[in-house]
Amino acid sequence: MSSVNQAKLQKKTLPVLVKKGLALTATISLLTMVCLFLFSSSSDTTNTWKSLLSFRKEHLLLLMAITILSWLIEGLRIKMITKVLEEDIRLIDILRINLATLFSGNVTPFTSGGLPTQVYLLHQKGMSVGKATAVATIRITFSNLFFAIGGPLLLFFFRHQILNRLELTYLSGIINYILFLAAFFSLLLILFLWKPTKGGIIVHKFFQLTSIRRILGGKTDAICQRVLQELEEFHSCLTILRKNIPHMIMIISLTVLYWAAFFCIAPAVLMGYGVRIILGNVIQIVLLQFIIIFLISFLPIPGGSGLAEMGLYSVFAIYLPKHLLAIAVMIWRFISYHLNTLVGGVFFLRMLFSKEKKEADLPG
Repeated sequence: MSSVNQAKLQKKTLPVLVKKGLALTATISLLTMVCLFLFSSSSDTTNTWKSLLSFRKEHLLLLMAITILSWLIEGLRIKMITKVLEEDIRLIDILRINLATLFSGNVTPFTSGGLPTQVYLLHQKGMSVGKATAVATIRITFSNLFFAIGGPLLLFFFRHQILNRLELTYLSGIINYILFLAAFFSLLLILFLWKPTKGGIIVHKFFQLTSIRRILGGKTDAICQRVLQELEEFHSCLTILRKNIPHMIMIISLTVLYWAAFFCIAPAVLMGYGVRIILGNVIQIVLLQFIIIFLISFLPIPGGSGLAEMGLYSVFAIYLPKHLLAIAVMIWRFISYHLNTLVGGVFFLRMLFSKEKKEADLPG
């Protein structure tokens, strides 16, 4: 299938994925928040609802500033990638595309809707489908590497302390299993980075394992080819970036800054309730969030709904009284996820279907 036809197919299937993912996300998030509210307000219902009004107003401005800053950082990151590929797209257009991409990624399993959305919208701004795919792939690659390398390392060294801190020691068996898979794929990515041929051989042998073929059934060969294709695109993108080391360093730096801004949302929520945040607290909160987001990436549920709320509930429980927990989680989830989804949804609908409307208005 040609890249142009693939882009058209992605555009047709996106609305279906988004509609289903949005319904699933809303349902799980609502049920989780209801459970958290019932649990945290069981002994102090009045104070639970009053706590919503006790949040310091100036910290709402801080949360909005952090969110907007994260949008700008991500926009600059994409701008830098397009510059490497010798494309010139206005920053304001990139910001709109990124927000639309956030929306479709947030409401689809494994953020699968994000890449086709970004490819389609960049293509509408004049980029070839090949270059648009390269931009989206590089963006995802650097974010994935950030978690693929950092996640297993942090889990390996701090998993017992983290599970004890969050009172989730009963998940140690699952964590060890996830750690093994994460370490395998991280090593695979690194190997493919330096030795693409050997990386491809390992992938092929992995999918030939009897246990893997039994689990995946008739889809094994198709999935194997898809993984090999993704790894090839990954290596091609890195080959492009190797020719411009300063830009690659800048893209890596912006990737770290983007996630640093995201991880600052939780400390800002705690500060809004008067928690004194020192450097040690920030490091601990960021570490716990990093692990939670890393684990969420293994879930097919859009946005990690359910686990995200429960994970931050456990983090906030270290610093806040019980009656404040559900409200604090609600504020964090709204700023870190729902706000991006709502704002991104507006741009998604306007940008994805504006060209379709223009074509329909043209005389036959």
